[in-house]
Amino acid sequence: MKKLFLTTLALSAFQFLQAQVCVPGTITSPNNAYILPDSATNFSWGCIGQTYEQILYIKAAKDTTIAVTTPIAATLTANIDSFVVDANIGGLPAYLTTTSVPAVLPASGGNPKTNYSRLVIPGDSLACVKVSGTIPMSQSAGNIPLTVNLRVYTSNIQCPGNAVVDALIPTLYPGRKTDTVTAIKYYSIMMQSAPCWPASVTDLGRNERLNIVPNPADANTTVILNSSTREQVKLILSDMLGRVIYHEGLVLQEGKNIIPLRTSGLQPGLYQLTISSGITHYQGKLEVSH
Repeated sequence: MKKLFLTTLALSAFQFLQAQVCVPGTITSPNNAYILPDSATNFSWGCIGQTYEQILYIKAAKDTTIAVTTPIAATLTANIDSFVVDANIGGLPAYLTTTSVPAVLPASGGNPKTNYSRLVIPGDSLACVKVSGTIPMSQSAGNIPLTVNLRVYTSNIQCPGNAVVDALIPTLYPGRKTDTVTAIKYYSIMMQSAPCWPASVTDLGRNERLNIVPNPADANTTVILNSSTREQVKLILSDMLGRVIYHEGLVLQEGKNIIPLRTSGLQPGLYQLTISSGITHYQGKLEVSH
């Protein structure tokens, strides 16, 4: 009966997430520009045989700086006209599709800068991208790395306070404009074999050195982590949409670490726990049930 209840709870949570709508600005950050979730929280895990959803919330920057070394070292300023994001996320399985606000523009003409499906995000504006679908039972467990390719268009390039360099800008950047191709490669989806949620004492999830007891938790829980070295890390607790609920800095000792975590103020539901130093990375699922 308990197993049936937990399975029903997990399915209900997935159905709730699937109903979420991509609305720009639903989740924000105090930063002038952001992409949420970021590299620390990353994409939600996927459960083989279940529905999947992840929403990216984006605010494009209004301006930027460009470092140059020729003819002399200088820092240039520029306005950001737009970010053009390739709608085809590298590595994304075919059973997962994307929708976005603004809508994706279709490929147009033979120009390599426009001859692909793309999301155009004007500078100083909001956007969101929803990744969703059903993960088939044929999917293997493991990590799926993703690549997001984009082109940044800038204009009004200047070198304030240096008239010599500023006079050379039209030669370096005709029309005082430029565009730069870049790629975001820190996103990935960790696929887990069913049953995936909730994690239990014997189901340690992605890394066997991390455990959460009790799980489900009511008022308090304890994170037990075996570390191979002493290191500074950040503990991040986020919801299934990637929103950071709580974070703190910690120093792990070599060997067994016991980290108390208060959950009495959290809403019932599923959460992702991440402990990362930037080099080592641990993740686990936490269910809160009052």
